[in-house]
Amino acid sequence: VLADEIEFPFENTLNWANLTVKIPEARAGQTLDILRAIPPEHVRAKQEAINEVWRMVTYPTPSRPDDAFHAIMRDLGRKRRRMKASSVEFWT
Repeated sequence: VLADEIEFPFENTLNWANLTVKIPEARAGQTLDILRAIPPEHVRAKQEAINEVWRMVTYPTPSRPDDAFHAIMRDLGRKRRRMKASSVEFWT
């Protein structure tokens, strides 16, 4: 990923540092050198991590419980308010 400010999808679920290489824009010219300097075991670890979660960023037909649609629904479920406060309900 060649970017300074980026918001990744499913940040609450996926550890993008385990899945990607993020290079600052100012070092774009050094991309090949940076990538070539990554040890092979580090590359394999990222490949294995990707293999574990790749379905989570896909939209198959029909939908599957581990696909992107369901991941979005889980994220939205976490964000929804746990208790709806209303002007007609009171408690002490």
